[in-house]
Amino acid sequence: MMPLRSILIVDNEENQRFIVEQALRALACDWLIVTAASAQEALETLARSTPDLIITDYHMPAMNGLELITQVRNRKLGSRIILITAYSSPELHAAAQRLNVDHYLTKPVTITNLRRLAALALEDSYPSDAAA
Repeated sequence: MMPLRSILIVDNEENQRFIVEQALRALACDWLIVTAASAQEALETLARSTPDLIITDYHMPAMNGLELITQVRNRKLGSRIILITAYSSPELHAAAQRLNVDHYLTKPVTITNLRRLAALALEDSYPSDAAA
C-alpha cells in the first residue's frame, strides 16, 4: 500500500489557499493537505514534517516564495515544489530553475492544470512497483 501523500499550500491570500486546497481535495480525498498563511508559518510546519509537495505563491510579505524554496532546498527535504506567480519574469523563472522548482505556473492558473501538475509531482514522489 502506498503511503499517504502530503501537500503544503503556502499563500498569504486566504481565498487563494482555499481555492487550491479545494481543487486538490476534489481530485484525491486521501491526500493530507496542510496550509500556511506565510513562508514563516510554512517553515514552522516543515520543522515538524516534510510534505511530498509544496505549492507556494511567489509574492508574499516578509519572505517571498523563492526565499522559502531556498530554505527548503538548504534543508534537503526532497519535497517537490510548484511555484505560482502573477509576477512572471525571465529572471524569476531562471531563479526557480536554479532552485530545481518542479513546476512554475503563471496566474491565472487553471484548476485543471494545477491538478494535473500536482498529481504528476506526487506520482513522481514515489518509485513505482516496477522500479522496486
